[in-house]
Amino acid sequence: MEDAFLVFCGLAHTNYTFQPNEESRVKDMCFSEGVNLLVHLAFVFCSLIGVVVIKCRQRSSTTFPTGLRGWIHFPWHNVRWILTFFYIFISACAVGDGILSQLYSKFDRPFIYVPDAAQLASSVLSIVYYDVAESANVPIFLVLFIFHWPAACSISVLKAYQMYSQRFITSDLTFLLDCTLASIYGFFLILELSIFFKKGYYGPGYSRDIPPSELQDPEKKFHQSYVNVLSQITYAWISWLLVSGYREPIKMEVLGKLPQDETAQKNFDLLKSNYDKEKGNISSGRTGSRHLGKVLCKAFALPFLIAGFLKIIGDLAGLAEPFCIDGILRFVDAEPKELEKEIHFVSFWEFTNNGYILAFLMLCAVLFRYFCQQTSFYIVVRDGIRIKSGLQAMIYLKALSLPVWVFSGDHLTMGQVINHMSVDTYQIMMVAFLGFYVISIPLQIILTILLLYLQLGYSALIGISIIILLTPLQYLIAKKFISIQQKTMECSDDRIKKSHEMLQNIKLLKLYAWEGVFIKAIEMAREKELKYMLKGAVYVIFTLFLTQVTPVLATIVTFSIYSSLSGSSLTANVAFTTLALFDKFNSPLIMFPMIAKTVVNGIVSFRRIASFFNIEELKQITGSDIGHKDAGYHVNLLDTSGKNGYLPVEQLMETERKGVDSSDYPDKSHPDAVINYSNEAKLKECNPNNVELLPKCSTSSVLEIHNGYFSWNSNSERSVLQDISLKISKSKITVIVGKVGSGKSSLVSAILGEMIPVSGHVVWRSADQPVAYSAQTAWLRNASLQDNILFGESFDEERFQTVIDACALQPDIDILPAGRLTEIGEKGINLSGGQKQRVSVARALYSRCPIVILDDPLSALDAHVGNHVFHQGIIGILKKENRTAIVVTHKLEYVEEADYVIAMLDGKIEIQGTYQEIAKQKPDLIKAWKSLILKDDHKEEKQAEAEMVTEVSKMEKRPDDNLKGKLMQEEEREEGSISIKIYWRYARSIGLFFFILIILTVTARQSFLVAIDFWLAEWTSAFRNHSETETQYENNMEGVVFSQYFHGYIGLACGGIVCVLFSSYAHVISGVRASRHLFTNMLLNIPTLPLRFFETTPVGRILNRFSSDFKTIDDQLPINLEKLTSHIMWCLSAILINVIVTPIFLLPVIPLLVLYYFLQMFFRVSARELQRLTNITKSPVFAHFSETLGGLTTIRAYKLQDKFLQQVLDKIDCSTVAFLYLNTVNRWLAVRLDTIGASVVFASAVCSLLTATLGYLKVGLVGLAIVYALKMSSYLNWCIREFADMEMQMNAVERVNHYTTLPSEQESEESQINIDIPLDTNLTNWPHSGKIEFNEVSVRYDKKLDPVLHKLTLKINPGTRVGICGRTGSGKSTLTLALLRIIDNFEGCIKIDGIDISFVTLDHLRKEISIIPQDPILFSGTIRFNLDPYSIHSDEELWEALEVTQLKPLVGEFPEGLNALVAGGTENFSQGQRQLFCIARAIIRKSRITIMDEATASVDMETDAALQTVLSTAFTNSTVLIIAHRIQTIMDCDRILVMDQGRIVEDGDPKILQQNDSIFSRLIKRQPNDD
Repeated sequence: MEDAFLVFCGLAHTNYTFQPNEESRVKDMCFSEGVNLLVHLAFVFCSLIGVVVIKCRQRSSTTFPTGLRGWIHFPWHNVRWILTFFYIFISACAVGDGILSQLYSKFDRPFIYVPDAAQLASSVLSIVYYDVAESANVPIFLVLFIFHWPAACSISVLKAYQMYSQRFITSDLTFLLDCTLASIYGFFLILELSIFFKKGYYGPGYSRDIPPSELQDPEKKFHQSYVNVLSQITYAWISWLLVSGYREPIKMEVLGKLPQDETAQKNFDLLKSNYDKEKGNISSGRTGSRHLGKVLCKAFALPFLIAGFLKIIGDLAGLAEPFCIDGILRFVDAEPKELEKEIHFVSFWEFTNNGYILAFLMLCAVLFRYFCQQTSFYIVVRDGIRIKSGLQAMIYLKALSLPVWVFSGDHLTMGQVINHMSVDTYQIMMVAFLGFYVISIPLQIILTILLLYLQLGYSALIGISIIILLTPLQYLIAKKFISIQQKTMECSDDRIKKSHEMLQNIKLLKLYAWEGVFIKAIEMAREKELKYMLKGAVYVIFTLFLTQVTPVLATIVTFSIYSSLSGSSLTANVAFTTLALFDKFNSPLIMFPMIAKTVVNGIVSFRRIASFFNIEELKQITGSDIGHKDAGYHVNLLDTSGKNGYLPVEQLMETERKGVDSSDYPDKSHPDAVINYSNEAKLKECNPNNVELLPKCSTSSVLEIHNGYFSWNSNSERSVLQDISLKISKSKITVIVGKVGSGKSSLVSAILGEMIPVSGHVVWRSADQPVAYSAQTAWLRNASLQDNILFGESFDEERFQTVIDACALQPDIDILPAGRLTEIGEKGINLSGGQKQRVSVARALYSRCPIVILDDPLSALDAHVGNHVFHQGIIGILKKENRTAIVVTHKLEYVEEADYVIAMLDGKIEIQGTYQEIAKQKPDLIKAWKSLILKDDHKEEKQAEAEMVTEVSKMEKRPDDNLKGKLMQEEEREEGSISIKIYWRYARSIGLFFFILIILTVTARQSFLVAIDFWLAEWTSAFRNHSETETQYENNMEGVVFSQYFHGYIGLACGGIVCVLFSSYAHVISGVRASRHLFTNMLLNIPTLPLRFFETTPVGRILNRFSSDFKTIDDQLPINLEKLTSHIMWCLSAILINVIVTPIFLLPVIPLLVLYYFLQMFFRVSARELQRLTNITKSPVFAHFSETLGGLTTIRAYKLQDKFLQQVLDKIDCSTVAFLYLNTVNRWLAVRLDTIGASVVFASAVCSLLTATLGYLKVGLVGLAIVYALKMSSYLNWCIREFADMEMQMNAVERVNHYTTLPSEQESEESQINIDIPLDTNLTNWPHSGKIEFNEVSVRYDKKLDPVLHKLTLKINPGTRVGICGRTGSGKSTLTLALLRIIDNFEGCIKIDGIDISFVTLDHLRKEISIIPQDPILFSGTIRFNLDPYSIHSDEELWEALEVTQLKPLVGEFPEGLNALVAGGTENFSQGQRQLFCIARAIIRKSRITIMDEATASVDMETDAALQTVLSTAFTNSTVLIIAHRIQTIMDCDRILVMDQGRIVEDGDPKILQQNDSIFSRLIKRQPNDD
């Protein structure tokens, strides 16, 4: 035992000599170190046993769930981990101190380093043991620490006392480390006792904590906040996802749900509450971008402060690297130290001047910097996502409150709102991602300048002045870029708006062959956008150029004047420390353009969103909001300025006296009444001296309007509705009639609160009364037919079937592939107009709302179906349930059956009352109505017989293999790596010349930059060589050497600067070229796709290509490509230089590079799929948003804003979960790549030290190798991240390419046709007569669907007027679509004037056939554009057509005439007026063939009667096919076709068919004669 002790103390040697008391001193120290060794070995042994016991116990436990990736944390969890990291670092330094002290001693002294090694093992095992105990939730096992920490602390204090008594001081590293360790053990002891008393795990009432609900929920798998600190900073917990993704493509189900803190609901609530508080503090109530920024800071400031602190700490740690390089180079340059003492303890300065220790410290500094930075990145990314989701929800909520008039004119477009939701929130999120650089960059620059001054003196300040002088130039460029970016975003909004309009109305564009008009308009908007992008590209080029050139210029100036100012030669340690410090400018300078652009975009987006939030909202003030709850009256807050819909008190009271009978309206209002106010009313201004008593809503009424004047726009000088006073009686049916444009639909909008009350009041009986509303243009959702009818109501089988029968929908449902569960396309695109209208009416009937408003529900229905719906639905169900109904209609035959009638004329109520009252007051009006009814032959119809069978014209029964009723296709999703074809596609889009230019300029640039640094290494080594020559030549040789190397350095630098400029130019311009090419190709292809594609693809998904995907291609891909190529070249250069300098570098670097390769391969598999999921899950958010904007009035009427908000929150969460996982796995990769990079630096330093120690390496080359290894450590990470980013961004190119390569209509049809003659042969004057022939034609909507028309054979002579009738969905519209080749004519042929139409191009065919569609649509633009977009016809022709369609007076009222603008949502024209414009289009075209698809369904009877006369003469030279619901409209046709189930069942002269016992005659006989 004694011998072992002597060996441990190093006293077994016989050839040593000690001073008299030195041996006893060594034995005392050896004894204390021995005890220290036993303490730590005992802990190692006990902790290992404890780990085994806990693991075995955990496996057998059934109390708590196992397999969790996170767990509940013990108190002071984070503090313990941070303290442990420091403990391990100090222990490692102690081992280094022991080894170095041993190397400097003559004899082996194991007690110097062996206990330190045991202590290092103990420090590591302490955290392992704690982690195992914590994860098993067994704090009782922490009792081991209560024994270990006091023992370790006591022995450390004893050692410190011994050394202090032996005159050790703080500069002695051993003494310093021992004091530090004693403090650490003390802190651990305090920590342990705190946990012991807090948890009380030895007390009688102790029970283990239950894991949080999120850990127990198997659907919630994102456990970042529940794992230990090591797993948090290395993201090891998420490895399960990468393993799973490597095995098979990741699905959304695998990701599970979001944690509660990440949900859109949580962040929306947080943001909304802060926004409301901020808005309340502003006197004007209007928030600016500054206020919005303040709101975000209040809501999310704390995490960003933490992230900023970590980023700054990491940057400070990065500044240690140049000093480590300086110390290493000094160590290489110094003479080796002689061993003088038998036992030696190194000082702090000896320790920190050792090259190998400095290499280790540099490794620690690099790792610490990386971990701090990656943690800060994770925090800002996570909270940036939170900001984005919260803002998206707020934008959606704001959109739900917008009045419809804001979408008219130039106020706001749906494209702009969608851009706010997608692009602007993304830009603000990016500001959150990179915002902390605004503080980090200046601080990093200031500290770097200070260190450069300490290193070089005044020459550093002169070099830095170059950077400072160029900074204002970059600021001016950034400022100029702001205005360019603002204009670019405006152009982008315009382009998105036009794209959205094109996609929404694609069917009409195909029918008119107007795709080219919109393609040209979008191309013009895109070219304007590209014009500003190119202007911005110039500034980007200069920014990139200045970013890369500035450090080069600064180093040239600094090195050129260093010797003359300092009087010293430029040595390797000075040069490469300076180079490493100047490299610290690279990151700020590289980030500056990105930060500038991001901040600029963010500022623009802040302003845009703040402006959007300030748009006037549509508000209703409910009874609970008005005055005190005990008040017996309601107050109207008056605006004495006369603005915003309010009149001065005197005028308003005078108006009330004139229009309201005081006997009907006593002073005291009903307590439940609800008043709609104009938007500027503020409750806080309410006081007894500024109130007006409002009339009550009488007991028998549910709604009253008193002297109402209404306009669409609060700033409008003209009231659309004037002097409106009415009562809507409870449980009665009120019918509103009037001519086209008389104000019927506007009155409904005023009732619903959609119009601005200029004066007067809309008084509801009940607060927040939901109204079942069926709009004039049916609004359907992309959901099943059942869900469209239920609309959030619970399912009642009996009620549902009753409503289905009442709306005559059962025959349609029977033939659908999945019955009532069949999916309906966006805007009901796969249903006929009548079917859409009946579904909309069914929704209103099914709802349990006591009030129902139906805006012209019967116009799209044929006589029999319309009669059935009115009597079985409106009269039947609503009357039976005592519900109040308001019905707008043109069908005057139903007026007599109404309880109350309101007749509108020119925005006023012409007359109102019961039918009998009107007959007494205005018998002439009743007589006129009866005349119109007789003429139109539309009195009360008998109920259609039981055989009323419909066949769906647009959605036929699918084959048996697809009976789920799914219409919308799942978004395409490629799997695996991005195809090489996609990269080649992008390269081709760039162009061969620019592609080669990029390769050449990047290679040349890097060659020059590497040559500059090699030259510098030789330069600095040359001075050391010449300092060793003879004295008489020294001064002369130094001047020659300086001149030689300096001029070479300047020449190489100039070459590098030129290459940098050309490289920046090539990258930026190439990005613009590629974007233009890709966009044009996709734009040209999408409008030519078959109509079926648009029926089965949500508009939001296609629009996502035009917005988000091209935002990626425009902005991110070119910059990322430039950075990727640059960083790849730097990494290759670093490897090449290190291998040249120290060939043994290959030994450590090859395994690291192999690991690097497999790591990035492993990562990219999952990252690709997560990026694709992110892209795919964006589309439903935008699709839902777009859908909502189309149905705002309906949603608000039903009071379903909260439900729709919740739906979008769920969709945002679905999108967020993929994005959050994607960014977290990016951090997972970054940490591992940073570790590999730090290992490369350490390997380079050690290899260089070994080579230089052996005398084979110049000191300058050592510095060069380490500096490049440091660059490589950063750029390795950037390379894989940028490559992964590029692959993700190439996914946008892949998605765009998918839509670019889809087969067009022409290609799809040509693939089935053997064309023996060239297209358009001899078609100059075709068609010359208008003869139509159908030969055995079978038609289907899709290859997977059954035929709709069966073996149809038909000949129509030129100039014939053919009426086509049949039940709704019998195939009438399908026949016309086949004529226009909209759908698949898969058998037989159709000929026009003897030429098979399959030989004619689609554009030519459709331009030669005019059609008046079932759905009247006008486009944004002028009236002239809507009539004649190609500007072919003269003004006289246009006015003539308007006169024929009775629109000339209306258009003549506009000061601009034909150049008057049509609002974006066409709210400035009624549906009937829009239908008349569509008729005018057909008249202008003067085609040989004209199709009228229910052309007059939306006009009143009087207008219809006049138009029938006009239409009979307007198309005398055309073959006319008329599809109509009103039999009267086709009675004067030359020929009648009766269709049923896709076949012609009758064909002949209408007079002959009437006389026979035909189907046609039975249709007429079902209409009884007039009474």
